[in-house]
Amino acid sequence: TGVLATEKNPAIGLFALDFGGLSFRLKGWTFALTAVLSEIYDRPQTYAQSTFQGTPYSAILFDQSGFLRTINVAVARSIGRRFQVGLGFNFAHGELRRKVEDKDFENGITISHQINQSYSGFYLNGGLLARVTDRLDLALVFRTSYDRKSKSRSELSYQAPIAGTDIHIEAASDDLYHQPFAAGLGVRYELSPRFRILGDLTYFRWTGYRVEYFGENEKRDFGPAFKAAVGGEYNAPVRLFKKEAAIPLRLGIVYDQQPMRNPGSAYASFSVGTGVHWRTVGFDIGGQIGRESGSGDSLK
Repeated sequence: TGVLATEKNPAIGLFALDFGGLSFRLKGWTFALTAVLSEIYDRPQTYAQSTFQGTPYSAILFDQSGFLRTINVAVARSIGRRFQVGLGFNFAHGELRRKVEDKDFENGITISHQINQSYSGFYLNGGLLARVTDRLDLALVFRTSYDRKSKSRSELSYQAPIAGTDIHIEAASDDLYHQPFAAGLGVRYELSPRFRILGDLTYFRWTGYRVEYFGENEKRDFGPAFKAAVGGEYNAPVRLFKKEAAIPLRLGIVYDQQPMRNPGSAYASFSVGTGVHWRTVGFDIGGQIGRESGSGDSLK
């Protein structure tokens, strides 16, 4: 199954182009094509040895990598002066590779298990943006539930050269991960031309989540989950390189409820951000730190 617990926090560093897109307008319509790295499955590689008097007698290696990329084709249109509606068509694809290797040096035994999965899926998303007043905007968004399908392969081997044993077991399966329906509400209010507050609330119907994995229906005791966030942004006017610019100052808090019923778990996070914006060019940087409560592990 891999690593269940560690005494220290293993680390991993990743660099990726996680978003790109283009859009154009045509007679009141707006069209867009984007690609986003929506999920990353890479985990810190873990290698642990058990030793006796300085000599290793067993070891375990865990290695996992993968991603989910989503291609979005969207269309939007204004309705009157105060409403905008949009609809997106999303094509998800990706892969996951996992390897667990267990070695018994004393007896010369190696047990390894490799899982390779190739994902695909399709879903819709959309939304409505309403300019209630010149200072207040409201948004309603949704994502349909969908089946993330997987072509899965498993390779299990048991090798004991001393005993002359070399066993390989291969399996293939058409698996399924039913993703939940999600909907959200967002609000933006401008207190002044330079200061605004924002908030959003998202609902995830995790009760509809289910997994079919190598012929087995995996049960998940999940309940509905909510994610809420509120923040503020102030744009401080400055002059840089003899040009007018603005430095945004951002603060926010996030509450992210996890779907498992027992133990109940949630993350509370604090975010900060800043940057510099000229008329045609902008640069932004931000960070977030949070702590989990409920599980007893106090994850950060």
